[in-house]
Amino acid sequence: MRNKILVLLCVFVSLSFAEVENPLKKAMDLVNESKTLYSLKIVDKSFPLPDRSRLINFPVYREKKGDSYDVKAIKATGEAKKLLDKAENYFGSHQYAKARDAYTLALQEDPKLYSAITYIGQTYGIERNWDKAELWYKKAIEANYVDFLAHWLLADVYKVKGQKEKALEEISIAKVLNRNNPRLEALRKEIYGLNGLNIKNWTFNPQMRIDRDSATGNVNMQSDSIWTYYAFVQAAWLYEPYYKEKAKKVLMPQTMYRECLMGLLPFMENKSLKESVEVLRRLDKALNADKLSEFVFYEILLLDYPTASFQLDKKQIEDLKDYLIWANRM
Repeated sequence: MRNKILVLLCVFVSLSFAEVENPLKKAMDLVNESKTLYSLKIVDKSFPLPDRSRLINFPVYREKKGDSYDVKAIKATGEAKKLLDKAENYFGSHQYAKARDAYTLALQEDPKLYSAITYIGQTYGIERNWDKAELWYKKAIEANYVDFLAHWLLADVYKVKGQKEKALEEISIAKVLNRNNPRLEALRKEIYGLNGLNIKNWTFNPQMRIDRDSATGNVNMQSDSIWTYYAFVQAAWLYEPYYKEKAKKVLMPQTMYRECLMGLLPFMENKSLKESVEVLRRLDKALNADKLSEFVFYEILLLDYPTASFQLDKKQIEDLKDYLIWANRM
């Protein structure tokens, strides 16, 4: 017997949305008519944030390849590695001038060893030679814009120099390029605080979970009342043939997330609920400012796919930087 809650939800969606361009209703109808059995349990417990401590980015460089980028790890080999190891040893023993010389020789051996440019800047930073540190971090960024460490350390230089607005710009770019790094997040909070912005590390965390029984193929969902429709739409995208075909024609997973977010819209009609539930408040703000695309990419996609930032061009990265600053203005 089909889940009674599901039938009632489908009726509610039909009444709440127009027939034209209603992906939420489409998903609910498909789930209701599916050969797969979907079950829903409404829960009042909170689902904790997933552990994303391993989802941090490492130094890379990239080369343009058609409409995308070929992303490559920065890795020294041969003579360049010997010189880099020597530089690291000098660095570790606080012989920064000698470290700089060795980093320079390593770069001459392998010009694509872009991280060495950043490390030269770091030696000046440790010596509190802020002007030269700034100069070298800018060189690193010019050579390899996705060098999050160069943006990160440049932000720190600007903070020390009292240039808090410039620090804000750079730390926000670094955050886009390495979404989950906890040490970077600590400096972001500090710099955002200096600029009078919200320092809270709000993280998108749908209060729902989906799993599929390997033996029966049944899909089991748990959700609180606000995330119910979101759960059904995501389940449809994950398990229904219609969406498997659709996924071949549209940009995934951005399109899936946009349609899932429609499941929150019915609850945004309740003003008091919208004011008390942060995800509803933030989504409403993004929709009103026509920033849904930025919301989806930064708040959702980069959490689980942080390397996606390496496929963005400079303008797209800076647009997300601007979104992040805008989203945290109080």
